[in-house]
Amino acid sequence: MPLAERRRRQLTGAGLVIATLATRLPFATTMLAEFDSVNFAVGTVRYSLEQVTPHFPGYILHILFAKLLLLFTSDTNQAFVWISILLSIGSVLYLWRAAAVLRGERVGLIAASIWLVLPIFWYYGLVATAYEYEAFFASALLYHGLRLMRSHTNRVHFFALVILLSLAGAARQSSLLLFFPAVMYAALVTRQSAGRILQAIGVFVLVTGVWVSALFAYCGGVLVYLHAMSAESIYRSQSFLFGNSFTEHLAIMAKCLVYLGASCFPLILVTLYAAIKYPKRLRAFMIEAREHESFRMVTIVAVPALAFYLFIYFMKGGYLLTLMPSIVLAGAVLIDQLSIWHAYDIKTAPGNALLLTRPIITRRVLILTFLVAAVSIAWFVTPFPGNDQASFDRAFAHDAFGARRSSLPKQPGALRYALDRVLAFTSLQSAREGDVLHSTMLRTLRDEARKGEITILDTWWHRWEYYYLPGSFSYDIRDYGGRDTIAVGRSIGYLRTMDLPQVMILPSTSSVLLVIPREHPAFADLAAQVHLERLPISDGLDIWRITDSSFHLNWKNRVFVKR
Repeated sequence: MPLAERRRRQLTGAGLVIATLATRLPFATTMLAEFDSVNFAVGTVRYSLEQVTPHFPGYILHILFAKLLLLFTSDTNQAFVWISILLSIGSVLYLWRAAAVLRGERVGLIAASIWLVLPIFWYYGLVATAYEYEAFFASALLYHGLRLMRSHTNRVHFFALVILLSLAGAARQSSLLLFFPAVMYAALVTRQSAGRILQAIGVFVLVTGVWVSALFAYCGGVLVYLHAMSAESIYRSQSFLFGNSFTEHLAIMAKCLVYLGASCFPLILVTLYAAIKYPKRLRAFMIEAREHESFRMVTIVAVPALAFYLFIYFMKGGYLLTLMPSIVLAGAVLIDQLSIWHAYDIKTAPGNALLLTRPIITRRVLILTFLVAAVSIAWFVTPFPGNDQASFDRAFAHDAFGARRSSLPKQPGALRYALDRVLAFTSLQSAREGDVLHSTMLRTLRDEARKGEITILDTWWHRWEYYYLPGSFSYDIRDYGGRDTIAVGRSIGYLRTMDLPQVMILPSTSSVLLVIPREHPAFADLAAQVHLERLPISDGLDIWRITDSSFHLNWKNRVFVKR
């Protein structure tokens, strides 16, 4: 590679790193973002699959990465957020180079510019979750797979694919299943020798053996892990393939497609523009692209994950980061091709034969890329109505205490609820509102804890108390939809138990706090049994002090007693 070209790439790479940091660091969240984030945080203190800290299948790479960063910071949330930021940087750099390998440096810059500010990718780069691994490993597999197809004999990229597949499984074991077809396709299409494949299997076994050994050591042994595996049924909880309702499954599929549409919205606009302006050319271009190995590689990285989400299990928007790098690559190629078609139309117009083609293409690329990035940025930073603090709090509480579908808000409230759920993983306001919600709750509860011992009866914030208030008794009370039953867990000192009696005796010396929204179906009944004093807290959040010195609080099939 010429020295000038190498320096240009180095400067471009440095610019992308700086741009990623500049768009993440100022907006990084300061509180653990979701239930799973709390489980991961506790997992750095006490790793236990039985206690769901973290949840199965273990996320051992994520926990070990956080423990490494905790050598440099005492803030657990900050350590996990830095994981998201570092993975974001890696994903941007990998996708930049993958797009350049696919179709040249211009497409590389288009892809990196779009990916950098795509709302779903941007959001998960600000919060303490595990989903940026999906983006990083998908981007890395795309790069090394495409490089391998350019040079079939390059063993470095083949072994990189194998190592990345193993490490992806260490971060999220489901990635082994989702990314395996892409690695297999790359090996088959590049006709790797039997000897090299055997070497690759050996490398995979070695790398996997290292993290599996660490996983078993942390969780307490092979038998403990196998027991946790036998008890895991979440992937059978939605699909009609496992006997669930087809109507319920269709709702999950619709949710996945709606989330995907929102995540791809800026690129959908480009596709619609191409379909309207150049329908015949677009159709011919797509037919031709299907014949290329590179196109198939980009597709195979994404399709198994999409099939799994549609037909087996889908829960959160972050899952889609497995697909998004492939979609962004396709979008970058389309923007480049649109610019070429535009240049062709101008050049073939009367009197334009002597115009230079490259400046025309460059101008159109800049315009289209700027418009896509502008739509993404506007989407991400705009405080949309329906995602304000109060509606966020109510929707969050509604989700957390398991409200039945019949109790969800009707039209037009349902539209606001749906908007809030989409914006929950594609907007800066959502990240900020979550920080406000959690920091306000924590500050209020800590103020009460400073006054003396507290016992918390909690319908929706108990996971955060589990980590942030380990010295207090916290009873998490969940309604799974049963009319006459609730499930109750008790947490103290990073330990939790669900094996509780029907009658629970609360410490007589403690102040009892009830964390329950006024919208909760049980609130009126509870308020009729005890005297409640609302703590001073922002609108939309409800914490109540039970002022009775003694009480018997009957809550469906359980009784809470303070003597």
